[in-house]
Parts: sequence; C-alpha cells; structure tokens
Amino acid sequence: MNTETTALILAGDGYQLTIAPEAIERKNEILANSAIITAVGDNGESAHAQHHTRRLAAMRIEVEKSRKLVKEPVNRIGKMIDAAAAEFLVEITAEEGRIKQLIGNHAEEVLRIKAEKEAAERSAFDIARTAREAAEEGGIAAILAAKTAAADKLQASNELAATKVADGVRFAWDFEIINIGSVYRAAPEFVTLEVKKSAILAWFRELEAADQDVAAAACLLGIDAYKKPIVSSR
Repeated sequence: MNTETTALILAGDGYQLTIAPEAIERKNEILANSAIITAVGDNGESAHAQHHTRRLAAMRIEVEKSRKLVKEPVNRIGKMIDAAAAEFLVEITAEEGRIKQLIGNHAEEVLRIKAEKEAAERSAFDIARTAREAAEEGGIAAILAAKTAAADKLQASNELAATKVADGVRFAWDFEIINIGSVYRAAPEFVTLEVKKSAILAWFRELEAADQDVAAAACLLGIDAYKKPIVSSR
C-alpha cells in the first residue's frame, strides 16, 4: 500500500485568548448590584434603574472596544492569509476554469448532436410505423419499404445509444429571470420580498417632521406604525 504525505502549503501558529480576573470580578459585582432591580414603579425607581443600565452599558462598551483591539491583528493576519492563498491560486483557478470550459463546450456539442439524433430517431420511428401500416395492407413493394424503414429506425436508435456524454460531466438545470414581476404573480413562493426597515423609519421621521399622521399614512401601505419607549444607556 502506498502512503502519500502532503505537506501544508500554508502554515501558522495558534492564538490564545485570556480574560483578566479583574474583569470577571467587575462583571460579577455589576451583575450582583443590578440584580436588585426587579421592578420600576415610579420615576425615582426608573432613574435608579437607569444608573445600573449605564454601568452595564459601560462595561459592554469597554468589552466591545477590547474585543476590537484584540481581534484587529487576527483579522489582519486572516486577510494576509486569504490574500496569499488567493494569489497563489490565480493560475491554478484560471487553468481549472479554462479546462472546465473546454469540457463543457464538448459536452454541449454532444448534447446538440444527441438532440439531432433523437429527432432523427423519432422521424425514423414515424416512417417505420407508416411503412408497417402500408405493408399490412399488402404489396411486395410495401413490405420491402417496411423492412427498409425498420432497418433505418434500428440504425437511428443505435446511433442515439452510442452518443454519450463523457464521464464526470452532468447537465443541471439553470435559469435566468425574464420578468420577476411575472414570476411573483404566477408563483410567489419563488420570490423573496424583503422589508427595508431603515427606509420605512426614515419615511416615518419625514412624515413626523412635516406634522403628518404617521400611523394613518403607514396604514394605507399595510404597515402598523406605533411608538415604543427607548431607554438610553448614556
């Protein structure tokens, strides 16, 4: 048995991540203090609760900044790895694509020839059937014509059977959209609609700035518009 050993083309060292014990202590302290907030019943309790949300938000922002600082060199290395691999594979990918295109062109030509031979087989079948029906009515000439037509049909079938696409090549359906509106009307399950929330909210702000009834205008479009409280962590 032959054992093949392939060396790594790209190589690199690992990266270890640690969290400071002081940060864990601060986290536990903040969580313990915020756990006493179980309800907000008046403005004073709301102000007290917001004090704790600001402490929680401050640590969240601090961790986010730390995450970006720690991740930045890793991202830079990752981009360098991707760039090196992509540059190394430029010629490989191009050559792979070129040869695949040659194979695909040949397969398409085989498919075209096969379609022609399928049409020829159908034509030969029709001729053979007509000749057989004529032979059943009698006449030496008709019988000979039927035999000739049957032989032609067999030859056409043999030629069709001999026309095969090379191994490793298959044909898969693909498509291009001619009119997406027509597709949606006929088969909406084939089309994905996406709501642009930022655009709708910007429209709401414009309506509000113009002293318009936002909820009424939105309802005309089938949108249920409403306001909700936003708690600031600042």
